[in-house]
Amino acid sequence: MAFGALIYYGYRRIRRLGVSPVVVGIALAFGTQFPDIVDKPLAWNLGLLPNGRSLAHSIFTFFIVAVVLTRIGRDRERQELTTAFLIGYLSHIVGDFIPLILRGEFYYATFALWPLLPPVDYGQEIGFIARIEGLDVTLSLLVQLALVLVLIIYWFVRARAAHRPPPRHD
Repeated sequence: MAFGALIYYGYRRIRRLGVSPVVVGIALAFGTQFPDIVDKPLAWNLGLLPNGRSLAHSIFTFFIVAVVLTRIGRDRERQELTTAFLIGYLSHIVGDFIPLILRGEFYYATFALWPLLPPVDYGQEIGFIARIEGLDVTLSLLVQLALVLVLIIYWFVRARAAHRPPPRHD
């Protein structure tokens, strides 16, 4: 989520657009998590996908979603929400893909071209609850959670400042 937020806010600074930061933040946050929201339950809990990085993690699905949302979001406010969502969505795919490439784990990076390439075999995949129960609290996890908390506080402070009435000069 933090990776997507950094990319989006860089884009937003360049464009200087003025849509509510809370609404845009929600669209961006949803976009950054969208591939996992789709793929993980459909694979881990329902067995409808080959693994937790397939359908929504595919660049092909991203382009289909981008075309559909761009057509739907034609007015200025919807365009901004669409852009925030799509930047978040693409940043998730890139954020999963780049570390694998940098580590030379090319086989595991093929998820981005599913179904053109066969699904990655991750071995036995377990459900969401089992993953949460088995989660190791590492420095990396704590840093990621801290970044998310900082972003949420930032969005909240920005939203309050945007809706604060101007000072009265009596």
